Amino acid sequence: MLRTICRSFAANKKWFGLRFNTFLSRHACSSFGKGSVVCGSAFIDYPQLVSIGDNVRINEGVYMNAREKITIGNSVHISSFVIINTGSLVPGDLEKHTESPVVIEDDVWIASGCIIGPGVRIGKGSIIAAGAVVTTDVEPYTLVGGVPAKEIKKIIQQ
Repeated sequence: MLRTICRSFAANKKWFGLRFNTFLSRHACSSFGKGSVVCGSAFIDYPQLVSIGDNVRINEGVYMNAREKITIGNSVHISSFVIINTGSLVPGDLEKHTESPVVIEDDVWIASGCIIGPGVRIGKGSIIAAGAVVTTDVEPYTLVGGVPAKEIKKIIQQ
């Protein structure tokens, strides 16, 4: 019953700007995997476009602007105050918007204060250093950091 109510609100975009915890996320997101938690509260615009895998940890203050689909794989850790944004303005036309999906593959750690831009795919086993601004795809098993984020080193797979 609660899932039906939550889906109804989401379909009518009444979730926009609401704070989410584990309980609300489990019922509002298109999928919310086993063992996944939202620690504290997160802001998710259009949660019906967010898919969260198993054993995902989303910390306090995370903001997801899901104007397009956000897919989060299994065993992902998203630290505090990360922004995941699927929309942006078109350069040269400040009234026109564009949206692109974001994909975060399995076993990724996104450290505090990162910004993930539209259309980005973060590869399996990658680490995004604190404060990084990711505007392009990240290869699997890569440590990136900086503004804009650049490869720091490859991570040895174990």
